[in-house]
Amino acid sequence: MRKWRVLMAAAASALVTAACSAPAPDSQTQAQETKEAQEETQRALGEEEAQAETGTVTAEELADTEAQIIDIRSEEQYIGWTTEEGPGGHIKGAVDFPESWLSIDLKKDSAIGTTMDRELERRGLDPAKETVLYSNSAVSEETVQKYREIGFENLSVLEGGYEAYVEAGGETESLEHYEMYVHPQWVQDLADGKTPETFDGGDFQIVEVSLASEEGEYDKGHIPGAINVNADEINHIPGPRALADYEVIPMEEQLKFWNRPSDEDLQNILEGLGITKDTTVVLYGTTAATTAAARAGLLMKYAGVEDVRLLNGGKTLWALEGRAWDTEAHQPEQADFGTEVPANPDIIFDYEEELQAVNDENSVIASIRSWEEYLGNISGYTYIGEAGDIAGSRFGYAGSDPYSMEDFRNVDNTMFNYEMMEDRWERWGITPDKTVVFHCGTGWRASETYFYACAMGWEDIHMYDGGWYEWHKRPGSPVKEKGLPEDAPEQEPQEFFIAE
Repeated sequence: MRKWRVLMAAAASALVTAACSAPAPDSQTQAQETKEAQEETQRALGEEEAQAETGTVTAEELADTEAQIIDIRSEEQYIGWTTEEGPGGHIKGAVDFPESWLSIDLKKDSAIGTTMDRELERRGLDPAKETVLYSNSAVSEETVQKYREIGFENLSVLEGGYEAYVEAGGETESLEHYEMYVHPQWVQDLADGKTPETFDGGDFQIVEVSLASEEGEYDKGHIPGAINVNADEINHIPGPRALADYEVIPMEEQLKFWNRPSDEDLQNILEGLGITKDTTVVLYGTTAATTAAARAGLLMKYAGVEDVRLLNGGKTLWALEGRAWDTEAHQPEQADFGTEVPANPDIIFDYEEELQAVNDENSVIASIRSWEEYLGNISGYTYIGEAGDIAGSRFGYAGSDPYSMEDFRNVDNTMFNYEMMEDRWERWGITPDKTVVFHCGTGWRASETYFYACAMGWEDIHMYDGGWYEWHKRPGSPVKEKGLPEDAPEQEPQEFFIAE
């Protein structure tokens, strides 16, 4: 109770000092000051009582608890990266909700439209339930108080933190190929000439992928040493955006639009970026361009680049961490790619392969589209006139519209909880024991989920490049009946973002 006594003495001293050094206040002023002093002491007492209620749980006791467990460390550690702060991985069954998220202004700086309550809900976290927090070592009372302020009532902390848990032989989990999603410090070390974990040395390129609408974004500031590529140059062959314009274009030409560049053109683009099959490539973009970065990464893997990484959180997280920007434009040197393109053609399915998958009971057609697109209520694009989806499609989640991926993003633009991704997919029959073919409208959103599945260790995965755009243009393509399939496991998606 020492804090209580100090505050009482301070409040009394303040009143005495005021009475001795100033004219006597009127009764109303004195009453107000007394009330404020009482409220301050009550608040302090409440904090002290709350602190006394924070219990501890040992690593051994954690195995038998029914409490929900929250990992409050960084996302990079949660998925598997060992950092200066501590070892990578997380306690089996723990849910990620980093302390850093509590300081993000969700109205201004969040990568998705959401609220704190919605973020807790979509992770299945109940603030009224018994909860254990853990960090690398001890969790400060100041940190515990932050979680109380967002509604958690019954909090305990893991004694000794994750480090003690690991030393005690506790069961842990990690994203199988966490190295595919690098974190800001990893990229900073790479740019500084160091050799971060999982990097074997050699040539590398850090590439900012910009949307056509982001003119000047790279020039305003980019990650040190990064080069720039326009998404329209590498990701597809742009076509008209007005549906009426297609009426005078031969179908053969129409089918080239919004698809990947030719293999020859793709090789020339990569060589112009100074990229060979042996170059370690780190891709990133703004929140809006994160999907574009993944699309470029998939095409690089298809071409034959052996080590492709994505910056988890992209430019958004780099800014949230207050890291320095480079404003000098960097020009790559022309390179020789070093192998025939494509070296990995199986990554991408074209029309005939997708048609075979539709008729294969061991394959699953994963639709990475918004709910309204999947139901066949909207086409989603100004240049696609017909709404619908590919026959046999299973809903694979995406976002609020054809250009959003909120279902796969955290508030800081890092990848959403990968275990929850798998759970959602499993409900719809999208599982790693099958041949999984991701598609969307034109192959961008599907590229992002391809990377997630690849990082999870799924092996027989592919991306149908033509998507609904090509499918609806080819006569006789089997289509899904509009609405929900009879065996749909959900009548509406588990979405908790705020569509604007």
